[in-house]
Amino acid sequence: MKILVIGDLHGEMPKIHFKDFDCIVHIGDVCSDKGFRPFVDEYMRELEENPDTEITFENLIENKLGKDGEKKLERASLLEGNKILKFLDSFGKPIFMVPGNWDQSYGETKIKDLDKNNYNYLKYFLDSYLGDKINPFLIKGVKNIRDCQFQLHEFLGINFVGYGLSSAYEKPNMRKKKGFSNKELEKLSRAYSKIKTKLSKVYLKRDKKLPTVFLTHNVPYGTKLDLMRKGSKHDGKHIGSTVAREFCDKYQPMICVGGHMHEHFKKDKIGKTIAINAGFGEDANILIEIDTIKKKIKKIDFYSGYKFKNKK
Repeated sequence: MKILVIGDLHGEMPKIHFKDFDCIVHIGDVCSDKGFRPFVDEYMRELEENPDTEITFENLIENKLGKDGEKKLERASLLEGNKILKFLDSFGKPIFMVPGNWDQSYGETKIKDLDKNNYNYLKYFLDSYLGDKINPFLIKGVKNIRDCQFQLHEFLGINFVGYGLSSAYEKPNMRKKKGFSNKELEKLSRAYSKIKTKLSKVYLKRDKKLPTVFLTHNVPYGTKLDLMRKGSKHDGKHIGSTVAREFCDKYQPMICVGGHMHEHFKKDKIGKTIAINAGFGEDANILIEIDTIKKKIKKIDFYSGYKFKNKK
């Protein structure tokens, strides 16, 4: 069983460097952020110059473009992502995928003003991470897609299960310095547990005789794969997914494939689990070969021509 892994793309058309594979794994952020990038950069400059600013990114976008302009950018981003997925679809192999934070697949939340306070901000995202499907417009016409967002699939003797969307560590008590009240922390903890419970319920339905590949958009917290690069604002900090980390700690899937952290293109271990950061850009290709009879990893081949791109 040979699995071609594609990393974060952000609208870049991938180059396929491995020609012999049985299926494709993509860990999200296929959609383009090119239209939004100037506004992201402007907002980051505003935060650096005025850390106490009350302007939110949403405010900035709406002020610059209006709601209609923002919708046009979102539509264009989805079209770019759909074009890429149709290219991958042309290989005629199953595409196992979870959505990334740029893929407009968030779930519903009752939080209207996420920037009102720290509680609203985190609760908004914890609710959103419960989204249980890839945006239908993004995968329209992609015949071989296998949506793994809180879903389980079996293919050629392998279980595939996934949890996408996350862009940072989710665990509420790691953010106590933000000043949550005890009541707010209790609500956030319940929301966090809801994500883990939903993922576990899906996983426990798997065929226990088969090894599992776990797809997560953000790599697990506290590994070599989620460290911010030196020189960044968060130099040396871990910002991986605590949901993914606790899942790996508890269930020990054979392989965990993630991304989001563009700084890394390598592997690490969490107990018996081989955790992989799939990298960023057109050359982010990895080939994983699994012996499904012996239930062992035969080889993990990182494309040797890959070069780190400092995408800000």
